Amino acid sequence: MMETKTIGHFGVEVMGLDLTGVLSEDDLAALRETVMREGLVLVRDQPIAPDAHVALGKRFGPIEKLVEDSDEEPSMVVIGNVAPDGSVSSNDSRHMRLISINEGWHTDSSFREIPASFSIFSCVVAPAEGGDTFFANQALAWQTLDAATRTQIAPLYGVHNYNAAYRRRGNEVGGMIGFDMEPTRHPLVRAHPETRETGLYVSEHITHIDGMPEAESRQLLDRLIAHATATQRIYRHHWQVGDLAIWDNRKMLHKAQGFDDRYARVMHHVRVAGSERPIRAEIEASA
Repeated sequence: MMETKTIGHFGVEVMGLDLTGVLSEDDLAALRETVMREGLVLVRDQPIAPDAHVALGKRFGPIEKLVEDSDEEPSMVVIGNVAPDGSVSSNDSRHMRLISINEGWHTDSSFREIPASFSIFSCVVAPAEGGDTFFANQALAWQTLDAATRTQIAPLYGVHNYNAAYRRRGNEVGGMIGFDMEPTRHPLVRAHPETRETGLYVSEHITHIDGMPEAESRQLLDRLIAHATATQRIYRHHWQVGDLAIWDNRKMLHKAQGFDDRYARVMHHVRVAGSERPIRAEIEASA
């Protein structure tokens, strides 16, 4: 029987489920509903094999393709600093510099017209220290935003540009998904397509607000991200081998602490595709 306990300002740890096998339809429905309600679900002691990891993802929805120039069926990807020969890669290596984009606050696949819905993340090798992941609840961010800012941003759209985000970190060469895609517009205030809950939809991968002067746009974006990621609205997770986290990208921001090249760190990631463009929330003027 599935049980939950709170892990922070939001999110829960789930107990009583074995995600390494095949969940019943009832358990899957309960798990999915919990992820959407809480934003983040953590399940401990789940050393899930890659095929079972992908199979679990497919029960949430179609798997999103994360590897460029591949004709293979979308599946799990490895995010880590361990080279094929078993050595730990330097943070100055090309691959590590590319994946450093994950160290900014973001929601998965916002560079797509239809961004990701769920992400399923498994810890395979945990470092002795560091390597944490931070999460921020965007429904809480909206609920705690002042009325004047709510009214100001309700009709606005942010421009998500992964090419610019990569370049800001010194990555001038493509090779990662999203690098060569055209910028796309998404509302700053988003209605969850299934729960209808309202939340902010901000990211460090937004270059500007459509139609707003650059300086004003940057100032507003920085203020919104600072509000969304205030200490009282984040959860910091220190990984242990066998930890499996599922989060709802339609409600959550996250970022990686980054890699310490003294230690090996390997994570397996399955990303579930979305089914619709982000929906702008309808906000009353007095909200």
